[in-house]
Parts: sequence; structure tokens; C-alpha cells
Amino acid sequence: MKILLIFTLFLISAGGGESERVTGYSGGGVLIKCRYETRYTSNPKYLCKGSWFCGDQIRTGDKNEWINRGRFSLFDDTRSAQIWGEIMELTVEDSGTYYCGVNKDWAIDAYKPVELKVEEDLSYGKSISVTGHIGGSVNINCKYPQSHKNDPKFLCRRVGSADCSYETSVNESRRWINEGKLHLHDDGKQIFTVIINSLTEGDSGEYWCGAESDRTSDHGYKVYTTQINLTVTGE
Repeated sequence: MKILLIFTLFLISAGGGESERVTGYSGGGVLIKCRYETRYTSNPKYLCKGSWFCGDQIRTGDKNEWINRGRFSLFDDTRSAQIWGEIMELTVEDSGTYYCGVNKDWAIDAYKPVELKVEEDLSYGKSISVTGHIGGSVNINCKYPQSHKNDPKFLCRRVGSADCSYETSVNESRRWINEGKLHLHDDGKQIFTVIINSLTEGDSGEYWCGAESDRTSDHGYKVYTTQINLTVTGE
């Protein structure tokens, strides 16, 4: 547990006091990124929650691999000097102040504040179960919150406890994007359509529809909105 005793020193250590603002949705997840100075690539990293008494949610000294702890995952990308923090199965109670942290021995840690707001949006389904047949195709419609109307949409796949790896994304609305046997379309009216062709049993698994906010900025984050459970059968 970290105790943030001197706020002015925290600001100096963090290099700025402005918090990154992230919005997630209950039942979904968020993936946030925090940059740090390259001289700290060898230091342990962590994600904690709380303004004054910051309790660790997850901490690791491992590099360039995902570390999982329950609903929390952390990746220290030393090549780009970024911490990736993921929180899944969000609830409204997860709202609050988080800090991406760099642990420094005998010195004040470097922090990046993140304000997470989790909203309860009942306008769309949080989970979809889909069944397809080998050689066939499935058509999946993911509804997304109005606030992400202009953000790029993506489809990713989660295998085990690893991160949700990109399948493909679409950056423009009202245009079909074709990537191999995947076809994606954002109608610009809160419906993101995914078609998967030439199905195999290996396509069975857990997928997520999501959106990227401020994609190219240091404050960008990804929000997972709808879980897709795909089963491919031989019948």
C-alpha cells in the first residue's frame, strides 16, 4: 500500500498533475496506457487505487509480458516505455482514482493519475452467444454507447488469461473493412457489425467488440463493450 503524503512532491515526481479521464461500462473492461521516462525501464511497475492510501491492485517486476491478478492485468512495455493496465468485469464500484506507478527505491515513486468512471449503460447487451458451423459464417451486431460514435471500433480475441489481441479494426463509419475472413462495418449509429467467414473449430472462443478513445494521444485508452462467445460446431 502506497501512502501519498505530500501532494506537491507527487506532482513533481509525476511530471504533471492533470489526470487522464477514462470512461468504462459495467460488465465490460478498459485498457489504459501510461508513459514513463526511459531511465525507469528496469523498475517495478504497478497499478493502485485510492487518492491518499493507494492500495496495489497489481504489481510486477516482469518485463514485456502480461501479468494477471484476478480482474487486473499489467504489461510493462520497455520498448515504448509504457505501462498497459487492464481492468475487466467492470462494476460501478470500480470508479475512482487510479495511479500507474513506477517504484523507485529510496525516492518518491513516479505516478500517472487516472480518473476512471464506470457507467451503467442498459441500452445494449453486454454479452452475446453465437453459434456457427464449420465452413459457414456468423453475423454479429455489437451496439456501442453514443459517446464512442466517432471513435475507431475494433474486434479482439482473448485466449486464456492473455490480453485481448487485435483481430482487426475500422476507423471510418459507413464503410466495410475486409481483413481475410473478417468483415467489419460501423454504421455511425451505434451498431458495429462483424462477419466471420469460413469458420473453423479453431475460431471458437471469446471475442470483444470495443472502441478506442483518443487513439493517437498519450491519453488514449481502449474500452471493451460487448463480449462475444463464439461456438463453431461440425453440424
